[in-house]
Amino acid sequence: MAESLEQSIVSLLEEHVELAISTVQELRADKLELEAEIARLNNEVAQRDAHIQRLEERNRDLEEELNLERLAISQERTDVRERLEGLMNVLAASNEVETVPEMDFTIHNQEPNTAFARSTEDPEEE
Repeated sequence: MAESLEQSIVSLLEEHVELAISTVQELRADKLELEAEIARLNNEVAQRDAHIQRLEERNRDLEEELNLERLAISQERTDVRERLEGLMNVLAASNEVETVPEMDFTIHNQEPNTAFARSTEDPEEE
């Protein structure tokens, strides 16, 4: 009976050892799968970080371009405003000239035109 008990205990221990070995193998396989998943996720995170960095750089470039465009538009507005003010000054000056009374250049001679008469006369007669 002792021998049968020993065999029973040995077979039970063997089963437990086989179960332990099987469990360790499963855990190693799970560990490898998890490590592969972690590596894949880390790679994905790195790619997303790189993508985010590219987007941030592009955003900075676009903001710089926008600021340059705004500056150019502001300068253009200033130039247009200056030209418009210049035109308005020219128009204002021309309006002032138009408001000055016109000069009458017609000759009003009350005496007969002696200069004309003299020029038609013989110069020796004088």
